[in-house]
Amino acid sequence: MSGRPPNFGFSVTRVLQDGPDTFVKAVHEPEGGAEAWLTMSLIRTDDSGLMSVRRQISVSPVCEERIVSSMAAYAIPNGPPENTETSRTQVRGFIDAVMAGADRATLEPFIDRVAFDLLRTGPSGERERLDQLIARRGPRDGVRYHGIDDLIAEGDFVAVFSCFDDAGQNFRACDMFRLADGMIVEHWDAIQPVASHTVAHNDES
Repeated sequence: MSGRPPNFGFSVTRVLQDGPDTFVKAVHEPEGGAEAWLTMSLIRTDDSGLMSVRRQISVSPVCEERIVSSMAAYAIPNGPPENTETSRTQVRGFIDAVMAGADRATLEPFIDRVAFDLLRTGPSGERERLDQLIARRGPRDGVRYHGIDDLIAEGDFVAVFSCFDDAGQNFRACDMFRLADGMIVEHWDAIQPVASHTVAHNDES
């Protein structure tokens, strides 16, 4: 059959369970040398047990450095359940502050700056400092954030789905954070351009 998609293998590098919501981060590697891609998905289970993909962000191609970065965190456990609500609160507070254009002093209670700057890997696979992340995600001309759509937390990990407009283009995003001792120490993200009618908040019932 012509036009069939290539066979591929995939590695699930993180699963978070938060009530009816399951977050899955996976790296897909097609056979035959095709370009790899990364997905961050939110799967929701309804009262009858039916599972459906509520949100999914896909990024392709994914550079080798970013695949290595994604796989590197695989062995880190999600962390104790009693950390979940602290992690949820910390990440929500950090995102709200960044989107509001908060200064560095306001962000200090949310993040271990030294650990973050040592561990952070940007979308290109290159190191990205905290100041660079804040500048990229903070308020600026032409950018409008729609806020948080879904936030999934388990232990020391939090995944956040959101969307924004930048210079007339619409984007969906998923940010995943790791915390240690209640402070943000590491971050991964996936950002996907989408048609305007698919931007989150337009498809809510």
